[in-house]
Parts: sequence; C-alpha cells; structure tokens
Amino acid sequence: MKGDFPILLLAICDPAKVLALSGVIARLKHEIPHARITLATTSASAQLFEDDQFVDEIQAFDGALFHLKALGALSELSRRRWGLVVDIGPTLISRMMKARTRFTLNPNDPAGVLEQISTKLHLQPGEVAPGLRVSARREAQVRNLIDNGRGEAPVIVIAPGAGWLGRRWPTERFAVLATRLMREDGPFANHRLLVIGAESERDTLQALRMATPRAQVLEVGDSHSLLTAYAALKYAAVFIGNDEVWFHLAAAAGAPTFGLFGPSDESTAPIGRNVHVIRGPRSLVEIQAVDPKLKQTVCHMLDLTIERVAAVVEREAGGAIPATDAAM
Repeated sequence: MKGDFPILLLAICDPAKVLALSGVIARLKHEIPHARITLATTSASAQLFEDDQFVDEIQAFDGALFHLKALGALSELSRRRWGLVVDIGPTLISRMMKARTRFTLNPNDPAGVLEQISTKLHLQPGEVAPGLRVSARREAQVRNLIDNGRGEAPVIVIAPGAGWLGRRWPTERFAVLATRLMREDGPFANHRLLVIGAESERDTLQALRMATPRAQVLEVGDSHSLLTAYAALKYAAVFIGNDEVWFHLAAAAGAPTFGLFGPSDESTAPIGRNVHVIRGPRSLVEIQAVDPKLKQTVCHMLDLTIERVAAVVEREAGGAIPATDAAM
C-alpha cells in the first residue's frame, strides 16, 4: 500500500486568483489518489474550500506573514517533507519548504495561473477549469434563500461593487440596465434580480435594490461566505459585474458571465465560452496614460455606456437559461 503523497499549495493572494486552483486540486486528486493536499492561503480565500473534500488541510493566514502566529505555522510546514510544492503568490515562502518538486508562478509571465500550472503539469487548461465543491446542505440553504424552495422565477445576478472607484461602473447605470433587461419585452422578463456583494459594499447593494423592482440582496459577510455566493451563482440566468471576485465566481459556476472592464487587463479574465468582457472605447493602455499607477480616486468607467452593455448582453445571453437547468 502506497503512503500519502504530500502536496503543499501556497496561495497567499486574493480569492479571485486562488479560485484558479480549484480545478487543479480536483485533477491532482484524480491523478494521484493517495495525494494529501494542504492549502496555505488567506482567510478570505479559505472560504472557497470550506466544503471541499479534496483538500485535506487548510492553513489560513490573516495579516502580515511575519507576524508571530503566521511564522509559527510556516515554520511547522517547513519541517515537513513535500512531494510537490506549488506557489502561486508567488512568495519567498516556497524556498523554505523541503520539496521533491517545486513550482513557483512567474508574475512576469503573461500566461495566467491556469496556463502556467497546466504547462508545468503537462495538462490542458480545460482539464483544470475552476469549479468549487459545495455540500448538499449548503446547496439546499442557497436554494431556499433564492426562491424559498418554491421554484419561483429565475434570477439575473448583478454585482455592482468594486474595491476601487476606478473600476466601479456607476450604480445607477446598473439599475437602469437591470430594469431594461427585466421589462416585459426584455430578454429576462419575469426574472428576479439578485444583487450580490461584500459586507463592505452594503450601501451600494442597497441603493441598487431600492432602485430596481423584484430585487433581493445576498450580502457576503458574517452570515454568508464566498462559497455560498458561488452556490447562488449556479442559479443565475446571467451575471453582470465589475472586475471583482464575483466575476470569477460566476464564470466558475458556469453562468453566462459579463465583466465590465475599464482599468483592468483582459488577460486576467477567467476563461470559458460563456465569459464575455465588455469595455468602453478606451483600452487599458489609454487609461494608464492618464492614471499610470491606477490609483487615482476617479471613475474610469464613465465612457462605458448602458447601451453598449445592454446590446452585448442581449445579443449573447438573450436566450440563456440558468446554468443548473442547462446541465439537466
């Protein structure tokens, strides 16, 4: 009988980037059934793997890695012997680890996380497409949250928030867009609206809810996690949002996904035939000409019109059905 093959995945980075590991984890477990996978990541990113039976151990870190508690945990990991260490941060931590095989993401490589890992492991990106594992209990809770278990009208999902004003499309435009898509002669007539976002975006979420009929809010914070949001997105007939983690979660959930881009790089967008990037007339390079470090407190999304977004969504997803129904 073979012993465990220990694998350490170092992912001390934001959830949108860590999400890319979800398909890799499933593939590693399939290829190496006796693999024991340890994931070292941030507390926010750890939420994504709360129900994942393929992850044997999660080490979650908050704050700076040089804090005493984090250093103690990293020291303990460094005393183990690993068959494989993958560092997508990338950080210098992987150099501390005793590993038979080691792979550190190259931040200067235009290829993303999936492409780099796929190349290293001799896999096709499609074989490691992101997809999270969700427990039956959570699925039932989400279904009840969305329609009280009564099979009510399907939903379109909008995530209006963004961590930086520069890439936040105006909330009032989201409201006008939702009303247009959901009107009687619109492509999503008889749908309801689910507004999704972080607890810190409460004001933005409530403003959109108040401005739009048939809307409810899923606020990810104390009572709901990113994994709950992912489970809810599996019921979306369409998702529209800024370049934030919700955009990546929607793509992984299989929903027809539309990301609104301004000061964002399309190469960081998730892959998939249901994923669409919509930007205004200016490229990222043109935006950087006026905001080189992309730190100014100014919205760079004002030249992306409602008409443009609506036209793309109506053309590409006008006949879409919820991802969960499409798979049946």
